Amino acid sequence: MKLTTLLPLLISLPISFSARAINVGEVTAMMGSDASSLAKEIINATDMARYVSVRVERISSPMAGGETIPMESKGELLSTPASMIMPGLAKENFRFFYQGPADDRERYYRLSWTDEPVTEYEQDKNNKTGQATTSAIIGTILVVAPRQQHFDYTHSGDSVTNTGNVSFRVISYGPCRDKQKESGQGCRERYYLMPGVTVKIKYTDLANKRTRIGIWHDGQYINVN
Repeated sequence: MKLTTLLPLLISLPISFSARAINVGEVTAMMGSDASSLAKEIINATDMARYVSVRVERISSPMAGGETIPMESKGELLSTPASMIMPGLAKENFRFFYQGPADDRERYYRLSWTDEPVTEYEQDKNNKTGQATTSAIIGTILVVAPRQQHFDYTHSGDSVTNTGNVSFRVISYGPCRDKQKESGQGCRERYYLMPGVTVKIKYTDLANKRTRIGIWHDGQYINVN
């Protein structure tokens, strides 16, 4: 199976909103096989209070075409908090807890972040309430590695194949194959490989001795060539 395009991450835009709203961090987060929880730092980049909530769905694949599928148990992946009001320019952590099967399967989840600015207004002299105005939903992916992990790969020429049961990232950097694209810093490629996926290095010059191909897995760099 060849590498396909990542699932589109901007799920919906009900009303236009400033790009300087919440920052939800990396598009794809990975929970290692020896971890049962993962924290995502959310940043409110505006000086206005924001109402932020998250909804979790299990998906068949993080790639384009991945479909929503049922959880295997009610508490398979839990988040705390489920929502909060973030003051302007604040940073907060949402933590996710995996309590699903401890088997040899990798699992994928879509995290749908709802972001709404909150305006306080005086309803009467004694009560104030929050009024949500423009809103947006931003999607990210959480990958939960198998509890029984088998990491393996093969490398042949310009191709790297994930032959194990856990995803990893492949990077390649060095002089560009197309010298017209050489900018003095060379070329750099980065790919996310699910189990069974093969990727071909496209832009770096593999014939050049300065080119390097490596794998990032569990926070460690593995030199491939």
